[in-house]
Amino acid sequence: MTATKQKLQVRVIPREQMIEERQAELRKYEQRYEMSSEKMAALVELDAMNQTGEVIRWYQTYYAVKSLLETTPTTGTPGTTT
Repeated sequence: MTATKQKLQVRVIPREQMIEERQAELRKYEQRYEMSSEKMAALVELDAMNQTGEVIRWYQTYYAVKSLLETTPTTGTPGTTT
């Protein structure tokens, strides 16, 4: 059997663009459910909200944005600015 080499195409998305796209997604969820992402996260963590696939996607997106905003692009260290 001969191994074939395939190139994996990688799409690079700038950090700022990723944040903007995810924030736009959060705004859609907030409008649809008429609540903030912060409130939704609190309700999910208290098991006080029906955790549908869409709600879990919203929850994951919310924490992804928080993580991207807390991590500096140069050091990758959460909570630092240098």
